[in-house]
Amino acid sequence: MKVLSLSTATIFSAILASSARALGAAATIIEHEENQKSYLRQNPLVNPNDLIATSDSDAADSSSTTAKWLFTDEEEAIELGQDATTGGTNWKLDGCCGRYETIFLSCFAAYLVVIKLLWNTFIMKPMKLVAVFVHEFGHATACWLTGGKVHGIEVYTNEGGVTKYTGGWRFFVIPAGYLGGAFWGAVFVVMSGDRWASLSIAIIFCVGMAVSLFFAPNATMVGLNIGFIVLTVAFILVDQLAITPFLQFLTLFYGVFIGIFSVYDIWDDLITRTVEGSDAHACHKLIPCCLPRCVGVQFAVVALAFQALGLYLALVWMSSGSA
Repeated sequence: MKVLSLSTATIFSAILASSARALGAAATIIEHEENQKSYLRQNPLVNPNDLIATSDSDAADSSSTTAKWLFTDEEEAIELGQDATTGGTNWKLDGCCGRYETIFLSCFAAYLVVIKLLWNTFIMKPMKLVAVFVHEFGHATACWLTGGKVHGIEVYTNEGGVTKYTGGWRFFVIPAGYLGGAFWGAVFVVMSGDRWASLSIAIIFCVGMAVSLFFAPNATMVGLNIGFIVLTVAFILVDQLAITPFLQFLTLFYGVFIGIFSVYDIWDDLITRTVEGSDAHACHKLIPCCLPRCVGVQFAVVALAFQALGLYLALVWMSSGSA
């Protein structure tokens, strides 16, 4: 009887212990559900399925795997020259400008001064012809993009040029000269903020000059394009094999000059005077209510906006850690 009583007591104790554990687990579940309900009442937009309990170690592992560009500390982001709210792109230019940005802005300003001082000298003549080429190539590109056919591209020593084409959408082709020059000037400036980007735009420039030689160029344009292809390729080789950065200084100069030339050309040809046969007159014929000088003012505003945008985007790129 004593043995039976002892066994019965042991079994009874085990049952009580199991029941206590079960009740404890149930209480924990009920408490967790109550906490969820309380949280949901305070945060009605939260999806209940997202409320997953994690241990402290899981939370630590989760925080350690956060992507590097997702900053939770705004001061840390600013310290690194990046914008905490936009995934690493420093759109607000916080912390600008560091060493590279200062060098970039100094070169930009120096180029403006040099261009101004040497504008009417023979030294700038080749660059003016390059800017004219970019203008004409803008017409040609717009023609190709709208289904037209280009028959010839010519550049003249008097800083004029002509693109012979048929078809295409004239509303797009005509403004693409002046505005195309301003656009490509801005692109050169933006791409000069990074070594590999400057290499890309230099290659695009050389390819564009080479392609244009297959569209009945005159002798001036042949010499101009071959000369600048050789110059640009030489800078590419020096940059890749000997001195870095090197090419970026050239592409930045291209961008500043082409952009400034486009703005000056609009001012000189379309605003201060009206030239019969100009792009502004062609736009006036398409839209009679829009006078040539009015067209020139619109072109000038857009061209200046391109230059400002190009400089801003270059600084954003550099201050975001891409330079």
